[in-house]
Amino acid sequence: LQETAEEHRDIAKEQLQALKDLAKERLSKEQECHQLFRVTTSSKDTTYEWYKDRVEERVANTCMWFLKHGHFQRWLKEDSGPLLVTADPGCGKSVLAKYLIDHGLPRSTTICYFFFKDQDQNTIRQALCALLHQLFSLKPFLIEHAMPQFSKDGQGLINSTESLWKILRNAIKDPQAGPVIMVLDALDECAESEFADLTRNIENQFRSGQSGYGRLKYLLTCRPYDQIMSKFRGLLDAFPNIRIPGEEESETITQEVNRVIARRVNQLSTEKCLSPEIKSHLEKRLQETTHRTYLWVYLVFDYLGKEDFKRTPKGVESAIAALPRSINEAYQQILNKTKEDPMVRKALSIILAASRPLTLSEMNVAVNVDYTLQSIHDLDLEDDEDFKMRLRSWCGLFVSVYQGNIYFLHQTAREFLLADLASPTTVSSELHWHHSITIQEAHAVLVELCVLYLNFFNSNVSLSTDANREAGHSINRHTFLDYSAQNWGAHFREADIIDYASIIPFALRICDPDSKSYSIWFRIYWKTTRMMSTKYFTDLMVASYFGHRVVVKLLLDKDAKIEVKDSEHGRTPLSWAAGEGHEAIVKLLLEIGANIEVKDSEDGWTPLQVAAKNGRDAVVKLLLEKGANIEAKDSRSWTPLSWAAGEGHEAVVRLLLEKGANVEVKNSEYGETPLSLATEYGHEAIVTLLLEAGQ
Repeated sequence: LQETAEEHRDIAKEQLQALKDLAKERLSKEQECHQLFRVTTSSKDTTYEWYKDRVEERVANTCMWFLKHGHFQRWLKEDSGPLLVTADPGCGKSVLAKYLIDHGLPRSTTICYFFFKDQDQNTIRQALCALLHQLFSLKPFLIEHAMPQFSKDGQGLINSTESLWKILRNAIKDPQAGPVIMVLDALDECAESEFADLTRNIENQFRSGQSGYGRLKYLLTCRPYDQIMSKFRGLLDAFPNIRIPGEEESETITQEVNRVIARRVNQLSTEKCLSPEIKSHLEKRLQETTHRTYLWVYLVFDYLGKEDFKRTPKGVESAIAALPRSINEAYQQILNKTKEDPMVRKALSIILAASRPLTLSEMNVAVNVDYTLQSIHDLDLEDDEDFKMRLRSWCGLFVSVYQGNIYFLHQTAREFLLADLASPTTVSSELHWHHSITIQEAHAVLVELCVLYLNFFNSNVSLSTDANREAGHSINRHTFLDYSAQNWGAHFREADIIDYASIIPFALRICDPDSKSYSIWFRIYWKTTRMMSTKYFTDLMVASYFGHRVVVKLLLDKDAKIEVKDSEHGRTPLSWAAGEGHEAIVKLLLEIGANIEVKDSEDGWTPLQVAAKNGRDAVVKLLLEKGANIEAKDSRSWTPLSWAAGEGHEAVVRLLLEKGANVEVKNSEYGETPLSLATEYGHEAIVTLLLEAGQ
């Protein structure tokens, strides 16, 4: 009996240990999934918290126009629903959002947030990942709603906005989720191509007949522009009282701005030892200025703090007369003070075009690159702290440095500089910086710097970090390498480089697989693609992959081989161009005779299948027009329609159905049809399309 008892005890111990191991493994997987949602825009970057933290704190007794508003008070008492706050630029929407998140919303509610930032943190994917990361941090048990999709897609989960929306919906519907408020700031800075999808999904969560969202609220802030408001038409019709238009509260906001002016005058009075009479006169005159906003006040007091005006009523009047009457005039005054116009224009162009904020050390290198240099050792670099002071002397308050990253002071600064190609603006002599740089010109400046810098690595240069630091200084000459390697291709494409531009010979050199620089930058770049490493890329493949029309054209003129395949995936230049959606390159290659039905060696994909799989609808349309086989099957008998349906590319599915694609085709693995694939991966709109097509 004792032996039997011991055996049972041992078995029980083993079972308990097995259960502990399973629980540990499950916890590990859940932690891995949770961490996946903490997305940064690059390895150097910051998380969603950083974008909130860099917003200024509100001044006491401001934001009251909103906090006391009847719509806000009513929204607080309701169980669910959206609230939309609109206001003009510089009126403190982000400050308001930060205050509400940190102090103004009920602590009994789960609060998740995201601050959109143009060109940097501006995609729905980033927003959803941030919201989910916060939700699962505050309510860890809700991670179970992400695990099935994580088990299926792994790290690819965060690349599917459809999957992310689905996970968010399911988590919010959980009875244990409790009340949740989602705060989304600066919706006007969301990528334009994605904005409609964002508003549609928010609207769907409150649509009549939808169940399970009884305790969900959204608080949204944006500018009151017609093109933005039109996207909210459905919500505004369904919820007539959801909008709080700050632009109609100008009198109340102006009173609050006056409080800020009074506080800043007190500070200035202490700094400059102003008499009570002069202090009172300055405050009164500033509060009489029309069109004053929080941003205007910030810029004006920077000016007054540096200005040595007379401490007399006439001296105050002279200072007031010299003040900018608008934010644009303030920006112009700042930039007019520079004595380094070419360098300032270079730095501002870099900030305009950069895919993410550059660090001080990256900008230090970038602005010092030019055509006269042959090596990174020729760079005449200052210490980063000295460069920070130089940047401030060039750009003043127009540019801010926060935790080592370089930003425009405000979104309006970017808009002040940027010229609209659709409606060209004549630059006046008074505001010669205003609308003075097109986005293509900015990309052209930055791609020149990236390409010239990458060419430095064709010389004998050590990649050791320690070897490339200046003795006794924090200078690292390789700090611009990652950014250049990862982004030069996109900047070249966006710059729309003309034939025979000065940069082209340098671009050809780094596209040459036999060059030293190619072996360095391409390896760095390829790690960002999450694709298997590839070997034996030709220069034509590189240019085709990145969509560099002018380089492709030059290489074709030199009789580059168009049917050669890379050694890893077995894909031709046409296949790479089609997969990346470069319509102009696909057209060029087809015109010169590229094989439209060529299959890669790895999966048996034709260019049409690659384009369909990746959702490149313009290329799919072009290939179909050029006669590509719509029923081509790969090594697993997946057709273009199978791939488009499985990957959730609605526009491509529509195109293929219009051209008569077979909706009943089955793959050779499990006999799946496009409909079963769309159903399996939860692509509801495509399921509807396929059902209608099959009737």
